[in-house]
Amino acid sequence: MEKINISLFLICLLVGVAHSKPIIGDKQALTWCIAQAKVPDYKFQAFLDFACGIIDCTAIQPGGPCSFPDAGHSQQLQVRADYALNQYYKGKGTCNTDIGMIITFNPSHGNCIFQ
Repeated sequence: MEKINISLFLICLLVGVAHSKPIIGDKQALTWCIAQAKVPDYKFQAFLDFACGIIDCTAIQPGGPCSFPDAGHSQQLQVRADYALNQYYKGKGTCNTDIGMIITFNPSHGNCIFQ
């Protein structure tokens, strides 16, 4: 009888873990904040100047895994803003919806990993 109780407990524990959703603060871990299309470059730059004083932006600095030196200036700003918006979102729990939007697919690409 004791073996049955232990087995039943383990099954319930595994089912509970399998159906639980990962949480970061009160946000689901499976959302990201990225830059909206058609936002003026100066708004992306202003956000980068602000956010990189608060969050770790080393990945988008020259030579970092999320810096794309071959991209055009506007595209490079948007890609850097994608990363910074998401880092700020994950760290502070808010997405700047003036220039960003919440998505439900992981925007990581190549060696550029989004949390």
